[in-house]
Amino acid sequence: MTNFKKQNKIAVLFCLLISGLIFLPSLAQASRIYFSSLAEEIYKDDIFIVETRVSSPDRLINAAESTLLFDNDKLEVKELSIGGSLFSVWLSPPVFSNQEGKISFIGGTPDGFQDEDALILKIIFLAKNKGEAVLDFQDNTYLFLHDGKGTQFGPWLRPLSLNILERPAEIIPKDEWQILIEKDKTPPEPFEILLGQDPAIFDNQYFISFFTTDKESGIDYYEIQEGIEPYVIGDSPYLLKDQKLRSIIRVKAIDKAGNERISELMPPLPPMPFYKNILFWLGVFIIIVLIVLYVLWRYFKRKSKVQNENYR
Repeated sequence: MTNFKKQNKIAVLFCLLISGLIFLPSLAQASRIYFSSLAEEIYKDDIFIVETRVSSPDRLINAAESTLLFDNDKLEVKELSIGGSLFSVWLSPPVFSNQEGKISFIGGTPDGFQDEDALILKIIFLAKNKGEAVLDFQDNTYLFLHDGKGTQFGPWLRPLSLNILERPAEIIPKDEWQILIEKDKTPPEPFEILLGQDPAIFDNQYFISFFTTDKESGIDYYEIQEGIEPYVIGDSPYLLKDQKLRSIIRVKAIDKAGNERISELMPPLPPMPFYKNILFWLGVFIIIVLIVLYVLWRYFKRKSKVQNENYR
C-alpha cells in the first residue's frame, strides 16, 4: 500500500511538471503588472525607486486600474513620478497614503499598447526600518482592452519582496531619486495650448487646456501667464482672466529637476480697433502739437524777417 501511495505521488508530481511545461509559454505571453527595482542592497534610511510596469504581448490594451499595497511599517512613499510613463491620460492620477500603505491610479493611452514591457509609474520609497517589506496588489487591479467597449480583465500580478538591511556605520545613505534628478537636463516635451468654451465648464467662459510629458523626472507643475501679468501656478483646464482674449497666453511646464518648456497661444480675436487705442490718440496729439509748433515757428520767423527789412 505504501508503494502504491508513493507511486501515486510521483505520478501527480510528474503530471504537474508536464502541465507547467505546457503552460509556461502561454504564461510568459500573458498580460501582467509587476514591480521592478534596480537596487541590489537596500539599507535603512536609503531612498530608492521601485517601478510599476506592465507587459501585454498577447492583447491590445489601452488602460489600467490598480491599488498597490506596501508595508508602511518598513516603507514610506516620498514621491510618485509618471516621467516616461506609457500612460498619457489619467482618469485618476497616482496618489498615495502612507497611513494606509496604498497607492492607487487609473491611467490610459489613446493609441493602445501591445508589447513586452512599459513603465506605468515610479515610486520613490524611503526605507524606514529593517526587515522584509512586501509590495503587492489589491483585488481591484485590471487591464482594459482597446476594443471600444472598455472590456476589463485581470492580469497576472507579480508582487515584490524587499529585504531592508541594518546600515553598517561605514556605508552612507543613498538617494537614487536625487541622482536621477541631477542627471535630468532635458526639458519637458513640446506641447500645444488649446482654447475652449463649453456650457458645462466654467459657465461657458473661455478656458485653456494643455498637457505634456517628461521622459525622465516627470512633470512637477505648470505656470500660466496672460499678457504681461506675472506667472501663476495652475492646472488644466484653466479659466482665463482675460475673457476678451486680447492677451498672449504662455504656459510653462516645469519638471521635477527644474527644466522648463514654454508654449504660447496668440490672441485668437482681432486686437482693439485703432481708434479706441489710447496710444493712437496720444500719437495723434503729439503730431498735432508738433505741427502747431512748426507753424508758429514759421510764423514768428517770417514776422521777424519782415520787421528786420522794415527797419533797414
